[in-house]
Amino acid sequence: NTPKIVAGVTTTAREDAIRFYSSFCSDVVPANKVEEAEAAKLLENSFRLLNISFVNEMSKYLYKEGIDALKVVDLAATKPYGFMRFNPGLGAGGHCIPVDPTFLSSTADVAGAAIRTLDAAIAVNNQMVDFFCDVVKHRLGDLAGKKICVVGISYKPDVPDTRESRAWMLVEALRSYGAIVVWHDDVVKEHKGEFSQPLTNGYDLVIIGNRHKTLNHSLLEGMPTLDTERLS
Repeated sequence: NTPKIVAGVTTTAREDAIRFYSSFCSDVVPANKVEEAEAAKLLENSFRLLNISFVNEMSKYLYKEGIDALKVVDLAATKPYGFMRFNPGLGAGGHCIPVDPTFLSSTADVAGAAIRTLDAAIAVNNQMVDFFCDVVKHRLGDLAGKKICVVGISYKPDVPDTRESRAWMLVEALRSYGAIVVWHDDVVKEHKGEFSQPLTNGYDLVIIGNRHKTLNHSLLEGMPTLDTERLS
């Protein structure tokens, strides 16, 4: 359901690739050169990382000011002047968005055309887990022995993929401070020999990393929660 950019090293390879992807993709976009197709992917994923990192830095500022970041995004999204909605959170995960920009940045450095805005976005993305650890410590104080449940450990909602998952990185980071951390995820269910735990009372804090459509929100009622989108 996503437009597929297709190229080939030779004309025959390009035509074969177009024919193959057209058999199951409704929107195939031919590129003249393989390099153009690859560069387009790097640009797309870097564009998203730049915007995700910017909205996350904005949300950190709004948190300091006591302003609901998600409400601010809602208001900004009413403007029809080129604004594209990105919600704040733990940072970008998955195989593409955190990885491709790093490759692009390194190759740009080698070419002598450093992309400094991208370097800054990568740094912001890498700092978000530490920032949320600080937020949790501000809420709970010393984390040693504190019982915490992270809800949604995949890298984004409604997928079982945990590659470069910031939610999982948060689990590991909180454990390094001595917290007793379990996780609940109706989609992932099992990860690294651990299993999804039920949402029950008794946690000092429940952190919402991702909201799968399968999440039963009624189970969160009355629990002390931290929503990583709202920082509330």
